[in-house]
Amino acid sequence: MSEYKAIALDMDGTLLTRDHQISSATRAALAQARAHGIKVLLVTGRHYMTARPFHHELALDTPLICSNGAYIYDPAQNRILSGDPLAVAPLTELLTAVEMQQMGALFHLSDGIGYIGCEEHVTRIRHWAAHQPDHLKIALHPVEDLAGWLDNPVWKLELFNQDPARLHTFMGEVVEQMPFTRDWAAPYAVELVQPGCSKGNRLAQWAASEGIAMEQVVAFGDNNNDISMFEQVGLAIAMGNAAPQIQRHAHQVTADHNEDGIALALQRWVLP
Repeated sequence: MSEYKAIALDMDGTLLTRDHQISSATRAALAQARAHGIKVLLVTGRHYMTARPFHHELALDTPLICSNGAYIYDPAQNRILSGDPLAVAPLTELLTAVEMQQMGALFHLSDGIGYIGCEEHVTRIRHWAAHQPDHLKIALHPVEDLAGWLDNPVWKLELFNQDPARLHTFMGEVVEQMPFTRDWAAPYAVELVQPGCSKGNRLAQWAASEGIAMEQVVAFGDNNNDISMFEQVGLAIAMGNAAPQIQRHAHQVTADHNEDGIALALQRWVLP
């Protein structure tokens, strides 16, 4: 039997190849792990609606940790089990500045993804979503009544600008003083969640509910938002495509996400 009881998987740049697929070798290795009694769960920055098609593809029986650990979502019940949304007062202040300075923004809502601007990003989501079956559809909501939205939880806010310098200036002048946890997903995109929310902390919450020690968890990742998992689990594995500063936080480094890095790592370090 493996000493590990759970495998936590980041999605983009980790589980998914560059064309947003799960390779056959990865599917087979994860199925082998589950056959040995190891739980597999997705831990992602994605909204649950853009994550659950892959959860469905792998036929997982675990919840999803989404929006950089802002909440735990149960696909079987189609509901958010627990989480911590962004505080309304600073969010309201921030969104006033977002509108004034014409930043793009995606809102992770309980019933879908809202957006201001960032049409190119939304168009990609819409095209991908068009191929999903009806029960896995993704709801996209353009902002019409921003104040009305704030009556409901906003779990994560993604800010975009095609000019990285403008976004960095906006962050320094507006956002840095606000009580949000920030993760740079790319030079042109930054993700904000409530303080205390992280992939690692929400994974620890789930593991405790399952009676699993974090030393018995394996985590795979490739980006800044995965470091919080790496710092808490028994085996942290960075993908070969991860930047060197991310790899330095891991116990091991595997192959690129386009070269079956997860499958190779499971066979080498996890599976009996």
